[in-house]
Amino acid sequence: MVAVIAGLTARAAAAASLGKQLVDLESHIKWSAVDNEWKNIRDPWVRRTAACDEPACVAAQLLGLETHVKWEAVDSAWKNRRSGWVNECKRAVSDSQVTNLLLEFEANVRWRAVDEEWKARRDGWIAQVKGD
Repeated sequence: MVAVIAGLTARAAAAASLGKQLVDLESHIKWSAVDNEWKNIRDPWVRRTAACDEPACVAAQLLGLETHVKWEAVDSAWKNRRSGWVNECKRAVSDSQVTNLLLEFEANVRWRAVDEEWKARRDGWIAQVKGD
């Protein structure tokens, strides 16, 4: 029983960490890279994402952010990959799946869509997301 509780606690901690990493990424995406609706829903999105304790919750929040990022803020190849990525987000149930989806999305966000601070700390963020 203790091992089960410890496993669930570790899983919730990992998901919460991914939620915080997602909020961190979002905080460095420029306003010009998201649609106007994002300004109205961002604050509740941040609260919900920071409170996520399950991988599926983080995946849903990731999908929510991606939906509001403008096409010109992502690499052109994203148009071809997006449909499959969306489906993977909807099916994601593990930390490793969400980690991969988060890293893939971030890799497709163009440099001009993020602030200068992100460019300086990106490598450290990637290491944190990967758990290195």
